[in-house]
Amino acid sequence: MRRRSFLTAAGGFPALAASLPDGRKAIGGQAPARTAGQDGDLGGMPLARLRDRYRAEFGEFLEFFDRHVVDRRYGGFLCSTDHDGSRLDTNKTASTEGRGIWCYSFMYNHGLAREDRYLDCAKRSVDLIMKRRPAAGEYWPGTYAQDGAVIDRNGSLPGDCYIAEGLAEYARATGEKKYAAVARETLFGALAKYDSPAFRDGASPYPGARNLWYWMLFMWFGTNWLMNAPDPELEKVVDRSVEAMMAHHRNPDFDLWNLVVNHDLSRPSGENAAHARLAGCGHATEATWMIMYEAVRRRDRTLFDEAARVFRRHAEVSADAVYGGVFNDLEDVDANRWGLTKIFWAQAFILIGSLQVVRHQGLAWARDMFTRQFEYVESRCRLERWGFPLMIDSADRRIAALPKAVRKDIYHHPRYLMLCLEALERMAERGGRTSGVFG
Repeated sequence: MRRRSFLTAAGGFPALAASLPDGRKAIGGQAPARTAGQDGDLGGMPLARLRDRYRAEFGEFLEFFDRHVVDRRYGGFLCSTDHDGSRLDTNKTASTEGRGIWCYSFMYNHGLAREDRYLDCAKRSVDLIMKRRPAAGEYWPGTYAQDGAVIDRNGSLPGDCYIAEGLAEYARATGEKKYAAVARETLFGALAKYDSPAFRDGASPYPGARNLWYWMLFMWFGTNWLMNAPDPELEKVVDRSVEAMMAHHRNPDFDLWNLVVNHDLSRPSGENAAHARLAGCGHATEATWMIMYEAVRRRDRTLFDEAARVFRRHAEVSADAVYGGVFNDLEDVDANRWGLTKIFWAQAFILIGSLQVVRHQGLAWARDMFTRQFEYVESRCRLERWGFPLMIDSADRRIAALPKAVRKDIYHHPRYLMLCLEALERMAERGGRTSGVFG
């Protein structure tokens, strides 16, 4: 598959560039540290070359999705697609539509694919789901047929959060405030459900359980909104979510984050005690790189440093010392029992997080972590070993055989590419110096 470049060296990421201005009013006035090693390399190559590798991979993603996933007939995204582009299923879900709207709006907003036809992909998905907008207090439908007819009205909190994220990004791209209003209403509706002591779903194993994943979704929505516009209520949501994760999901017995805790933020006990031994390392590395973005938005070095420390702790504990990469969940800390499936998004979180530490602080451990993980992802996770584009979604521990396709990832993979491209663009512009945001 031919790879293309969609981001010019002089352009790209205007919104994040404005929100996170590298080098302005650096604290302390000291000369910035370096993001690359003494040889000027990161990931085994010069910064500009590494950036170009990410550009090429994003071009590969966009070409495959443009050809096989975007539904030209009805709008929306047909993510149940095999490695060769053949269709596995024509159903659509709230989560994939919300994620797809976000992805295509973000790439348009940030200069990766500025043509109107890409924004139109997001618009047609918006049109598809808005015809089935739920009544107040109800979830968005969980599953749709290809033409948008509702198959399953039973939605979910994550589905609503992803639709909210997508509509908010689409509103930024178009300036249509009505979609921002729907996004905000959807997000706060999901939060209201989450705050019920009786709340329970497939990811919340007992009534009222607080889930690390959900705090992260609420916070990330707020962080991105606040980069563009003030909102005191969303500031409170972000503050509350950060505190819940940093202060209450951390288990002091082993300095890792529990995936779920009680409704009152205490640790599970009694019949739920097993959950106090479950460390959600993948969600912890995801949450902490997001908290690093929030810390940069606030220019809060203390928060950034603690998020980076927690990120490093989970990345190092979850590393597979035998076959490389990282595991996702430490299912029982005391028994040292891990889920051994290699999930791509868990691999991507290590790269996003370590690159944030490199970009803003230039620390050697983060450079080394990024380089090791980049080499692993490039050598083990690419489907080109079997003659196909893109990355694995999940596979066995060794990734020794071609993984069976279930879906094509319209969210974690492109988000990883776009955020790393943004960081590498800024690092290259500054000649390898750190951002200067924290001095």
